[in-house]
Order: sequence, then structure tokens, then C-alpha cells
Amino acid sequence: MDKSLESFLEEENLSLCQSLGRGRSSHIFLVKNLSGKRFVAKVERPDSTRFKMAEREAENLGKANSRGVGPRLEGFDLGKKIILMEFVEGQTFSTWLFSNPERKALKFFTKALLGQAKALDSIGLDHGQLAGRGKNILVRKNKPVIIDFEKASCQRKCHNLSVLQGFLFRNPRGAIAEKVRKIMGKKEIEKFIS
Repeated sequence: MDKSLESFLEEENLSLCQSLGRGRSSHIFLVKNLSGKRFVAKVERPDSTRFKMAEREAENLGKANSRGVGPRLEGFDLGKKIILMEFVEGQTFSTWLFSNPERKALKFFTKALLGQAKALDSIGLDHGQLAGRGKNILVRKNKPVIIDFEKASCQRKCHNLSVLQGFLFRNPRGAIAEKVRKIMGKKEIEKFIS
């Protein structure tokens, strides 16, 4: 275990449960407190090429949280380059979608997701990675949780809502859009687009 993570966990009375993944710029760990509540610790890798990744993610996630979006930021230590956030128990959007949710559940989810995108747009925070395979959108109890704000920016033009509309409804060859069209139907989709 990295010494800075070990020190952070000790200071916060947390213990390491397991590694959840490793990206280009960070390691992600599942940790818990003394009462067993679980959190995610995201640790910037020493060889990260992203300038101030932990600082940027903490700032962006704090902004998103101010609008009720994202996992709750629980704390951070920028000296150690560690962010502590709420653990979201759920599955990726694409996994959930291909498990064939009911039409009503998908409509509810989609409305909430587009609402979150609109909330981010209203504060000028562009997530930057909402399309693709839907891995930065988790589903917890049929509700969306947008994660991974390290590449988000207030410097770019905001287009979270239009990106998600394209991803969910308009992409003619996208597997996600095709599945959404199949479950929701053309009339429902037209309501969301308008």
C-alpha cells in the first residue's frame, strides 16, 4: 500500500477493503470506517500526467454536489493527493440498460439523468465524459449517479444535456441509443428531445 494512502487512512480512522481499479491517473480503493460505512478513496498516481488531478476532481465534484449531482465528496487531502467520496453501490448504466429495465423505470431514470445534466450545465461545469459506453453513469435503485469528475471543466463550453440526448436517443449506430429506442419507443423519445 502507498505510504500516503496508509497515512491518510490512519488519520481518518479508515481501513482498506480492496482495490476497485486503476486508471491512467489514479488508483481507486474501497475503504470503510470503524462502523463499517464504505467510501471510495481515489489516489492520484505518482506518474500521472494529469496536472493536479486530485485538486481538480475535488473542486469539480464539490461544484456538482452543490446541485445534487455525483457521489458526495466526503473529504480530501490535496497534499497526499487523495479524495474521499461516497461509495455508490450500483451498476454501470450500460449493464443496467442491457438487463432490460421496464419502460417506466427507464423513463424515470432518463428524466432524472437529463435533469442532472441540465443542473451541471446551469453552473457551467462540463463533465466531458458522459457518452461512450455509459461507464461514468451508475445506477443506484433506478436512479442515476454521475461519477468521475477529474476531466470536468468550467473552461469548456457546457453541453452535458445535448451530449446525453445524442448518446441516449440520436446516435444512429449506437448500441445504447438502439436499446433505449427499443424499450421506450419513438413517441416517448420525442417528448424527451423536445
